[in-house]
Amino acid sequence: MKDVTYNKKMIISMLGLLIALGIMCGPTIAHAQAADKKAKFENYRTAIKRDYGIDIKEFKDQLKGGKADGKDITKYDLKQILMGIKIEQEHTTNKMIALEITMDHLEEIPDYYTRLIEMEEEAEEEWEDMKESSKK
Repeated sequence: MKDVTYNKKMIISMLGLLIALGIMCGPTIAHAQAADKKAKFENYRTAIKRDYGIDIKEFKDQLKGGKADGKDITKYDLKQILMGIKIEQEHTTNKMIALEITMDHLEEIPDYYTRLIEMEEEAEEEWEDMKESSKK
């Protein structure tokens, strides 16, 4: 095996090349990430508009002090958001408020609505069983 020695000049040159590549590629990577984020937002926007008739383009927090205040909607699972808006409409007729409440719940528990539905189904089954057993 051949011994390779690196001199200071060679190491500095390699570091300079790596830094230059980072500087040149950095904006391209940032642009691609921004495009991906915009596409994801548009996907959320389209789905919410399709299912609930609201446009989240100008969504702003209306309920101050929520856990999700200032957070990006795409941080949360779209399926959970769609379930949440539907469920929270039990408490408000304002779909934007329902969305905001949904995001607050998802900030604390990412699968909040899946868990809520499962819990309600179990409770309903138990309740039905209790009613049946009380008839006997």
